[in-house]
Amino acid sequence: MTINKFSERTGLSPSTLRFYDQKKLLEPLKRLENGYRIYSENQVEKALIIHSLRLADIKIEEIYQFLQVDEGEKQQLISAWRQEVEAKLSSLNIAKQYLNGLNYKEQHMHLVKWASPTTFVWFRHVVPRMINPFQSVMKADVESVKKLGIDVRPGIFIRTLGSKGASMVGEVGFILNEEISSDSFKSDSNIYIEQLEPTLYATMNFNVYDQFICFNFIKLVHRFGFNTKGIKLEKFESPNAQTFSYMIPLLIQS
Repeated sequence: MTINKFSERTGLSPSTLRFYDQKKLLEPLKRLENGYRIYSENQVEKALIIHSLRLADIKIEEIYQFLQVDEGEKQQLISAWRQEVEAKLSSLNIAKQYLNGLNYKEQHMHLVKWASPTTFVWFRHVVPRMINPFQSVMKADVESVKKLGIDVRPGIFIRTLGSKGASMVGEVGFILNEEISSDSFKSDSNIYIEQLEPTLYATMNFNVYDQFICFNFIKLVHRFGFNTKGIKLEKFESPNAQTFSYMIPLLIQS
């Protein structure tokens, strides 16, 4: 078949077929002396597969690899592409929810994604119930980190675990810049290492004296259409900071 006949047979334009030829994805069965491309019936299925993969947004280089490998490796590539598509769909769904809820006249809720596992060192405390209850222990934990020689990133994290009567239980945490064995803190059960999985957070800045932070922020997150999961975090730049970033982990749905 000439390129025009092959175009009619496959539904692919001659320019598309020439492009696939240039990229060595689908070379003609032969070329005539006048340079005309000649294709065979056996190439129809290959042409359609190549074009279908292109419409599925698979890169040229990956399609070329797909055509060269055996069946087992082909299946591995297909599985990897499926995972990529699921990730893209999840990202698009997040974008849709965020943009649908965004109102530029209001205080902005932001999205922050920790794309890789994050390792914390946590200090557990029981403190009196009050405004900014963990401020005093934050100062002590900053000093403890220095004395222990732990290399951490800027920022102090708080997570409240519960409350009973006039007391609150919570933890002060720091993100590690280096790996540390949990054995380093065996003598103190109130200090431990934990790795948090990659997470998407809804974040917003608040004043420490705002008494309705959690209720109002959760309402806003739900207005955006997000579902929450896990323990909320508060991030302070320093123990004396009057504002902080409230971080609510979100359930990512495809």
